[in-house]
Amino acid sequence: MRKIIILLFSFNAMFVKAQFDPQFTQYMYNESFINPAYAGAHDALSMTGLARKQWVGFAGAPTNVTFSAHTPIANDKLGIGINFMNESIGIMYRNMAMVNLAYRLKLGEGKLCFGLQAGATGFTERLSQVTNIQANDNNFTQSTPLLFGPNLGGGLYYYTKKWYVGFSAPRMLVNTSLSNAVSTKFAASSLSYFLTAGYVFTINYDLKLKPTIMIKAAQGAPIQPEVNLHAIVKDVFWIGAAYRHNDCVAALVGLQANAQFRIGYSYDFTLSKLQKYNSGSHEIMLNYIFKYKNKNFTSPRFF
Repeated sequence: MRKIIILLFSFNAMFVKAQFDPQFTQYMYNESFINPAYAGAHDALSMTGLARKQWVGFAGAPTNVTFSAHTPIANDKLGIGINFMNESIGIMYRNMAMVNLAYRLKLGEGKLCFGLQAGATGFTERLSQVTNIQANDNNFTQSTPLLFGPNLGGGLYYYTKKWYVGFSAPRMLVNTSLSNAVSTKFAASSLSYFLTAGYVFTINYDLKLKPTIMIKAAQGAPIQPEVNLHAIVKDVFWIGAAYRHNDCVAALVGLQANAQFRIGYSYDFTLSKLQKYNSGSHEIMLNYIFKYKNKNFTSPRFF
């Protein structure tokens, strides 16, 4: 029955709409994936890898790997970045490549950034992985053709050393698969909107508190807020907790090895009806920020 549910979900995602956004518990370290205006926000070349295994023990549950790189250019007036994603859900496999471009404007104590993204998504279904009760069924002997569809997105992002706020609508086009072709259209009813914000409170020399929030909204679905609180010790180690409405609670830990390299891990405990069918979700994050010769890069970035 679980395999049937996953298969039906996969067909629905693939052939009806072919557009959905993966979720990340460590979204605050993967902002460029949901907001193109984030490109260049680390004020240096920054690379992030993130791997997520969702609903461990549930057959066909989502597995996701992303890689992003971004940097400021043109005397910090522009930011440019790339995002890659590989995802599997049931028998559906999806690959995505997007290019982000941000215009960065000095405003007050921070920078206001306007971002656009463009790219493509490739998707296929490996029908041979289906357990078939009918022997030698030719409909399940090979994968569906690998199809590609274009996509666009946009966003705004303002940040300072202590706080940030962002708003975005990534992947604004709907790619619908029909036989061996892809139909692409813009549909306002299919957009997903993301509102993110965060702040760093300095408690004392050794301790900082960093609350963040992400609110996701899509037509036809309930608004999904997610809140997160990190306690940062000596700018080196952090421990935190998160709550995703009607979905999960999570624990997060991380290490800022130096001003350039950090690693983070999160574990989600499912609160929904799927709780009895899985043992939680695991996620690991790696981030490295390169030094620029003409910049004094001495402290870690909190966002």
